[in-house]
Amino acid sequence: MIESVDNKYKGQIVSILHHLNMMIQYDWTNSNANAFENETSIESLAKISGMSERNLHVYFPAYINETVGQYKNRIRLEYALQLLKEGKYTQSEIAERIGFSNDTALYNVFRKKLNTTPANYKAHFLTEAIIQDVPVIDSKIVDLHETPVLFLSYIGNYEDYTSTIFEEDSWNKLYDYASTNNLLPEKEEYWGICYDDTGITDANKCRFYACMTITKRIKSRLTDEVKCMTLPTQKYAIYTHKGSYNQLDSFYKAIMLNIPQGYHLDNGLILEHYLNSPNDTAESELLTEVLLPITSV
Repeated sequence: MIESVDNKYKGQIVSILHHLNMMIQYDWTNSNANAFENETSIESLAKISGMSERNLHVYFPAYINETVGQYKNRIRLEYALQLLKEGKYTQSEIAERIGFSNDTALYNVFRKKLNTTPANYKAHFLTEAIIQDVPVIDSKIVDLHETPVLFLSYIGNYEDYTSTIFEEDSWNKLYDYASTNNLLPEKEEYWGICYDDTGITDANKCRFYACMTITKRIKSRLTDEVKCMTLPTQKYAIYTHKGSYNQLDSFYKAIMLNIPQGYHLDNGLILEHYLNSPNDTAESELLTEVLLPITSV
């Protein structure tokens, strides 16, 4: 979770992080050249969080260990790298999608931050060796409809989110919040949202939401650490993993090579759906559905 300097402004910082995460994923194609910067400016973030600009400058880096600008620029560049890695868009299209005024601006960021160009990055760093005997992993295709969830926002190593202690702390907080606010469904479900590619993002800076389904969407209080969002309607390929959560990273690599015929990876949220819990299930029997967003070729 965000660093526990103290609880002051923690809920507001989570609101800022969530807003930035949504703005990074948003498709800015055909938007005004300054639209992204306007929506993610210090002034806009201060209004969203109910904080003064001064307090935002002080408390954001105290929790995140990066300034707002450093955090925003890093996750924006890493999202560009993810899009390059997928190979579905040109450099110009990626620049438009992530809100740069033109592809020259994206080119300059690459040169400054990575000391290379987008074309060279793709050619030299993302060229994968031919993989022999790729295992076939079955999947099913489903349309997930809008689903309201409560969530807790974390930044850290994905491996840290697999412990029993993490499970108990996260799910108990979400359950208690849902119960207190009369949001418990007949049968609650627990999900995870994984924003980052571990081959791109520093292992200790990966973004993760621990989520629980609820009966309806509510407007969370700014000071609440627990927030609410809606998982959007999306077509998914669902793959079922059996075994320890620590094996999920290699499972992801395998399923990325098993996208259903006639589809390719879309830009929606990658989800994990936890069908049982390590609190009462042996590691070897843990069942996790991994949902990859897909769209027709």
